[in-house]
Amino acid sequence: MSFCISSIFNKYLFLAFFLFHFCFSYSQTADSSVFYTINQISIQGNKKTKDRIILRELANALNDSVQLKNVGFLIKRSEQNIFNTQLFIYDTIYPSIEHEKKTIALKVVVKERWYIWPVPVFEIQDRNFNTWWQTKDLFRINYGFALGYENFTGVKDRLIMLFQRGYSEKYGFSYRLPYLNKKQTLGFNLLYVFGRNNEVTYKTENNLPLFIRDYTKYLRREHEAKAGIIHRPNLYEQNTLEVVYKSSFVGDTVVKLNPDFYGNTSNRLAYTSLQYRYTFDNRDNKVYPLTGWALDAWLIKDGFDFKPASLANLLSLTASLRKHTKLSNRFYLSNLARGRTLKPDYVSFNFNRALGYSDLVRGYEYYVMDGQRYVLTTNSLRYQIIKPMILESKILKRFKQFSTIPFYAFINVFFDAAYVEDQFYKRSNPLNNSWQYGYGAGLDLISYYDVVMRFEYSFNRQLQSGFFIHLTSGF
Repeated sequence: MSFCISSIFNKYLFLAFFLFHFCFSYSQTADSSVFYTINQISIQGNKKTKDRIILRELANALNDSVQLKNVGFLIKRSEQNIFNTQLFIYDTIYPSIEHEKKTIALKVVVKERWYIWPVPVFEIQDRNFNTWWQTKDLFRINYGFALGYENFTGVKDRLIMLFQRGYSEKYGFSYRLPYLNKKQTLGFNLLYVFGRNNEVTYKTENNLPLFIRDYTKYLRREHEAKAGIIHRPNLYEQNTLEVVYKSSFVGDTVVKLNPDFYGNTSNRLAYTSLQYRYTFDNRDNKVYPLTGWALDAWLIKDGFDFKPASLANLLSLTASLRKHTKLSNRFYLSNLARGRTLKPDYVSFNFNRALGYSDLVRGYEYYVMDGQRYVLTTNSLRYQIIKPMILESKILKRFKQFSTIPFYAFINVFFDAAYVEDQFYKRSNPLNNSWQYGYGAGLDLISYYDVVMRFEYSFNRQLQSGFFIHLTSGF
């Protein structure tokens, strides 16, 4: 039930983000192996954001010594880091080099985004747009109001207030402060959400979710509270430790249809979870990466009741590796490998999700593959058909946060494969416990404010094919 600003607003803004510009020149006669000192750093354009938040992202600090031949790379890397804060439409670093003094002055120029989003919520509830389009069921629409305030106090903090009705009613708030201490290495996050539904996915058969709906009463009620500590020791590593409390109730009708929904014919579930996540991420762009790599590892302990009849006593480990490679001027390769292991003596339907939700094999958008363990690989070869261009809108000239419109596009071919192991519910789900794969081609459109629109035509192992739309990069 947790939520974040990107999941609320990305679906409503048909905008995108700007791929930064790199500009650096120096005298060809200078000895590139000589060390120069960064003697000055100035920042322009940050009306809201504190200087220290931007300085935190630079590859080099004031008074650092760098070799002249490395300055171009360090500037590019710093521009990427600043852009990945998702606080700016664009950023550019201009160096001023004094060869006689062997000094470098850096001028950082940024253009801030619009940070306050009083946005009406209107979104589909289904796992992806394609599953909703099959039925076009207006009941499965969420509506309401969300107030998101990025960069709330100018230190990259985020405040969200949510009032949502429709298919999934949700009321709650979240707050994230990335930096508490002077070194800007420690932060925290808080969240509380209450939700309820008239419809519940009570079972999976033939790898398709089955639903029960009751317009007269709520079939599910949930509470979630979370508190966490964030540790970011350097530019590319982050550790997060969170304590989560969840409680949930479903109607008796749900339990009659599936006694294993929570397990042991119970219609109530409450447990505490301890979650640790490690991330290393040096990709050039977190929304639509082209170069770099990222490693993620999640260790989650759900429940601390060690009795044999406990409904929540699970330990899971998930690891993910993403690699993005530039092959030539316009060709790029992206690869993802992810796996999870979960070995309980018994797992209820509530904890048995695997693929078909946030992760999937392209070509299987209509299906889910639930299980305790899985491996997944996704691979894309991309060709840039439109290089980054900048459009200045005269109509939006008065609104500086929206007037600069970057745009670029890729075509790609892809191949995905996965194996999901399920030892409890495999008889009614034939896609489980066997390799599944999908392949196809697509068009990716990228602009600003972190929206990627993907249009793909794919095939799967069952010789099924179709046209699918996605609003994320998939990596």
